[in-house]
Amino acid sequence: MRAIWVAGVGGLIIGHILWLAGISLATATTSVSTWVLVVAAVSFVVGAALGWLGWRLYQRKSEVWAAFLWMLPASPVLLSVVVLGVTYL
Repeated sequence: MRAIWVAGVGGLIIGHILWLAGISLATATTSVSTWVLVVAAVSFVVGAALGWLGWRLYQRKSEVWAAFLWMLPASPVLLSVVVLGVTYL
């Protein structure tokens, strides 16, 4: 059970760091609004793919990898929704 928690927290931290790197690169450009959309779209697509892959691994009883893959896109997807709301509303 402990390994599942560690994998989930690790996925959350790694996903957050990757999103921060992507959004930092997006805000360093001259066309911020375009690159914010690109980062958000990539976050959503990768999030859906990792969610599906995590579900497949969960069905195969690989719960540690499933927890990691489910938590990896959690922070990027939520933060992308927030940034899109702030940028475009």
